[in-house]
Amino acid sequence: MQNKKVHDGWDEYANKGIYQAKGKVGLGRSVGFGVFSFFSISMQGLVGAWLLFFYTTFCGLSAGQGATIFLVGRVADGIASLVMGNISDNVYKYKLGRKFGRRHLFILAAAPSVLFAITMWIAGMSFWYYLVTYVITTVLMSVLQIPWETLPNEMTKDYNQRTTMSTARMVIAGLGNMLAQFVPAQLFNYFPKTSPTPYLIMQAGFSIVTFFLIFITYKTTWEHFITKDEAKKLEAEALRANNGKKPNLKSEVKNYFSTFKIKSFRIHMGIYLSSYFATILWSTVFVYFIVFVVGKTTSVSGFLQSLSIVSVPVTLAAGYIVTKISPRSLYTIGYSLILISCLDWAFVALTKPAHVMVWLVIGTLFYEVGLYILYFVPWNVFPFIPDVDTLVTGKNRAGLFASVMVFINQISQGLASVVAGYLLDFAHFKQSTTGAVAQPGSAIHMITFIVSGGVGIMILIALLFASRFKLSKKTFGVLASELVRLQKGGSMKDVDPKTKKVCEDLTGVDYDSIDFWKKNDQEGSTVK
Repeated sequence: MQNKKVHDGWDEYANKGIYQAKGKVGLGRSVGFGVFSFFSISMQGLVGAWLLFFYTTFCGLSAGQGATIFLVGRVADGIASLVMGNISDNVYKYKLGRKFGRRHLFILAAAPSVLFAITMWIAGMSFWYYLVTYVITTVLMSVLQIPWETLPNEMTKDYNQRTTMSTARMVIAGLGNMLAQFVPAQLFNYFPKTSPTPYLIMQAGFSIVTFFLIFITYKTTWEHFITKDEAKKLEAEALRANNGKKPNLKSEVKNYFSTFKIKSFRIHMGIYLSSYFATILWSTVFVYFIVFVVGKTTSVSGFLQSLSIVSVPVTLAAGYIVTKISPRSLYTIGYSLILISCLDWAFVALTKPAHVMVWLVIGTLFYEVGLYILYFVPWNVFPFIPDVDTLVTGKNRAGLFASVMVFINQISQGLASVVAGYLLDFAHFKQSTTGAVAQPGSAIHMITFIVSGGVGIMILIALLFASRFKLSKKTFGVLASELVRLQKGGSMKDVDPKTKKVCEDLTGVDYDSIDFWKKNDQEGSTVK
């Protein structure tokens, strides 16, 4: 009598393709992972450069109203992001999550969601229409992107392989961002300045392309399958961590805040928040700077921002350099270039030099090179931070850390947009429904201050945080080796003093106070 296959709704799914490693994580698979970055470009990349200008130029909204829309959207987005990390980490408890993957379930859902972004770019609607469409778009983007952010942590533990994945991701994102500027610039040449049509066309094009790219990521990546036995252990650990009680809202909030006990993560988020705040200030106001301060067209703004094509060689170079020098050193290089560009914007605005396009191209190139170093380093570093946390907690909380990171990102971007919008309103910026109108001197001065002084101040703050960041290939290697030793049953008493110091520098936690691995001594050490 033949044995019948058992359908238990659990371990039977372990052999699905999304749980099977498809070989070494090389360039091809890294590209398959990275093309998903077009999702965020399609949902938000166009927003950062053009949406506020679209609102104030073709929709009759004031800069303050546009900023309010951004703030409400980012707050809703941030809250949803916090919840999403926990949902993604725990959806394996349900048959749907086991069948489609706790990460891949949401990657699959991203495909139809990306088409919704098209609704943001319809001119002549009400404030409430734009508020609702923006909120839905931003929430969908973050909650569906968070599970994807965790894939490098699940696919490989190798520093260089993760770096390849981050590099591929950032190269593709850079190409996408370049296209998000270049394509509109070309469309603006074919339509009257008073037409909102090119904005709608550009979004539709990006959304349709991204719809198909998402399936490439779904097919070329994989994640860890949590077996029934692993699930029991995780549930027992969760109960133990919560004093024998099932997790509730209070314990979940405490869980989110617990991520900041990790020193490397605290500093990482300080860098991330302040530097991304600076980039949103710049992207929100730069088109205003070109149109109203310099006196050029939106097409010129699109051309200048399409110089982000330098992101390809810059990201490739950064991917190599970060394996040779510390992220802290790479941050310093990138931030210094952005500070030089800030001086260039001020020089152009105050002196109106001859050959102004030359100065604009030089300033933009310095900014774009620095910008893509700024973009690359945090996302290259991020996959290693959950492992730092694992040394302290014994858990893989990658989804939780991704949620908190996205939450901080959304709050940072929301605040930056609000600051930019209300500063423009304060300076008496004039809105329109038929195209750009002349602006008073106060608005022009404020635009200049935001793209130079405002951006420069936030970058200096980020540079201060970066000077204290100690996670690098060398220090992570030390911590990872110690983590493996402890996971194999090694005694905490046998730790090398230098290793102990590195672990404490990265975690910010006294090594001897870590409770999770003390069970090794109780059970008997097996590894030294």
